[in-house]
Amino acid sequence: MTALAASHLQTRLDGHTDTVRDVAWSADGRLLATASRHRTARVYDAESGRSLRVLPCDGAMVESVSFSPDATRLATAGRDQVVRVWDALSGEPVQQLAGAGDIGRQVAWSPDGTRIAATFKDQVARVWEADSGRLVHELRGHTGDVWGVAWAPDGSRLATASHDRTVIVWDAATGAAATTLTGHTEFVEGVAWSPDGESLATGAGDHTARIWDARTGALRLLLRGHTDYVWNPAFSPDGRLLASPSSDRTVRIVSTEDAKEVTVLRDHADTVWAVVWSPSGTQLATASTDGSGRVWDLRPRGAESVLVQGHDGPVNQAVWSGDGTRLATASDDGTARIWSADSGAPAGPVTTPGERVWSVAWAPHGDRLALSTADGLVRVVDGSGGTVFDLRGEPVEGGSWSSDARRIATGGHDGTVRLVSAVDGTELRKLTGHQDWVGRVAWSPSGRRLASCSDDRTCRLWDTADGTQLTVLRGHSNYVEDAAWSPDEARVATASGDWTAAVWDAVTGRRIDVLKGHEGRVRAVAWSPDGLRVATGSDDRTVRLWSATTFEELAVVGVHQDKVMSVAWSGDGTRLLTASVDGTARVWPTDPDYDQLEARARGRVFRTLDAEERRQHLLPPDPA
Repeated sequence: MTALAASHLQTRLDGHTDTVRDVAWSADGRLLATASRHRTARVYDAESGRSLRVLPCDGAMVESVSFSPDATRLATAGRDQVVRVWDALSGEPVQQLAGAGDIGRQVAWSPDGTRIAATFKDQVARVWEADSGRLVHELRGHTGDVWGVAWAPDGSRLATASHDRTVIVWDAATGAAATTLTGHTEFVEGVAWSPDGESLATGAGDHTARIWDARTGALRLLLRGHTDYVWNPAFSPDGRLLASPSSDRTVRIVSTEDAKEVTVLRDHADTVWAVVWSPSGTQLATASTDGSGRVWDLRPRGAESVLVQGHDGPVNQAVWSGDGTRLATASDDGTARIWSADSGAPAGPVTTPGERVWSVAWAPHGDRLALSTADGLVRVVDGSGGTVFDLRGEPVEGGSWSSDARRIATGGHDGTVRLVSAVDGTELRKLTGHQDWVGRVAWSPSGRRLASCSDDRTCRLWDTADGTQLTVLRGHSNYVEDAAWSPDEARVATASGDWTAAVWDAVTGRRIDVLKGHEGRVRAVAWSPDGLRVATGSDDRTVRLWSATTFEELAVVGVHQDKVMSVAWSGDGTRLLTASVDGTARVWPTDPDYDQLEARARGRVFRTLDAEERRQHLLPPDPA
């Protein structure tokens, strides 16, 4: 499970027997093309990785490949001083573009499909008409070998990168140099435009990638992290991420806003020359000296049956709708969102209170959601996303609906629990007694009692009719993060920052047993609908099941890429919904087919893990 959660690799593009220098994705997402020093280019089915066509290039090494915008043609450049144009469907050659004085480096099709640009070792970039083959421009100005070439999204400008350590932006209509980017201290080979045309990204021999203002040439972001040459970077389709391939055998993916690392793709055995995003932005393809192309998921598919992705920050809580057909999530990105429980696709309005959303709770019946934020807003919204009412006060980390959908309980940083009307927000009762922040709160199934969790290391049980405190569950040595009632209301399970969960007698407050096994803070706990199992989620990234009778650990049923923040059972007890700091929510079968999962993992992990990776993957240090 951990191997699947950590392995971004989805598919290998095999067939070449030498360096794969470039890779391109068709705009419709169906095809991938590679260029190789094996003296061929290839076209693959993007979904399966199956080789569809081989394009022989008269014995010349192929350095670059580019799809026409309509995906009907391909252009290749290589070490024979011509640019070749091919029919992408049949693999037949269409024409050759001549006029260069030395070997080709890179090729790029204009966004409107009417022109093809290519760079050459003779220090010149050339532009041809794609249909007629007429040479339109020879762009002269570099004083070194010219490599990278990229069209602005609107086709009005062209950028070229050179071993003279500069990038020149050219007016595509006149061929005149408009801007020169200077600052790299070694050769520049890679250049890419942001989707909005406002920025350029470069990769260089000085081990850095950089993002520049495309108009002024001013440096916007300096990206360090690679330990070797950086080659051809690529912006994600939404422009929010940048992927940079390197001779250090990795691709680093960072935020273009603050350079924060999103993930690192590691599996190539040699230099990674090129990276390209799928049109959907959910996958990337790479080309490497190790002779392979590879397709990667930006967010790896693990053992989950449904992956919910779309948030731009940690997901703090995920909950089921009353009928189990939809999911709601709360995130640090300042939104609460609704998704299909079957597909993980968006399935409702996005609520944007603007501040970090800490909790979300779905009414037992109907479409209403209650959410709370870091700045003290409690909001109830209807099925169309309209606000039913707002409450303002101390920050609220937890909220919960009563089973009759008439009341909402909240836990606040002022140490109080409040019961409010679910109709208009009128405060019905204020429960005091905690000595520190109150986090999550949980109604008993009947609605007669409530459990509240606090940083004061206790969980308190309340009578919701008169507000009296029934008992205090003491014994955890750190924050109490979450609580769950057994279906018969006889017991309560708690999750704690002391790395344990515990089960308590709800009447006497006696601790019945401690669930030990997690290797980090336990943030979430949930009782199965049949009362036989307890689920927990932890900072150790795992989702675990425990027997509610013997209190033994039964299984690890899920592994996230980061801390698990919440866990919730489906109504039929066959699935678990979790939220994670890795930015996703996931649905896991509660009885996984481990043999099938092992087969999937073996199909995606192609090498022996080193000692550090084995530690990260919760594996014994010695493979033997």
